[in-house]
Amino acid sequence: MILECYNLLKAIEKRPAMFIGEATLKNIKIFISGYHVALVENKIATESQVEPFFDWTARKLGYYESTAGWANMILASSLGINPETVIWEHVFALQITQEQHLDSINLFYELLEEYKNEILQENNLP
Repeated sequence: MILECYNLLKAIEKRPAMFIGEATLKNIKIFISGYHVALVENKIATESQVEPFFDWTARKLGYYESTAGWANMILASSLGINPETVIWEHVFALQITQEQHLDSINLFYELLEEYKNEILQENNLP
């Protein structure tokens, strides 16, 4: 799913306010979720499609599972929170500055590129 909307994500990267309003990783996640719902509603995708990016992100950032969600894991990592000692309730209660949100978005796009390149290499695609 994440790679199916790659070009759209790259457009968001250039002009986030135009697509998601306030530039936060949470808003990007909500946008992607809405995009997926539209694909399902128009029978372009199925609801049961598994998104490998979630587990890939967890492994990449040192989490033992992806249940916190990729956006939360990336935000916590960009804040320097150790994945082995993270307490999600504390992360959710933090007052995140706009600069910290932008840092998490930048980390997301770095990870997205790395993920895309790994997938292309695994599948021998250009």
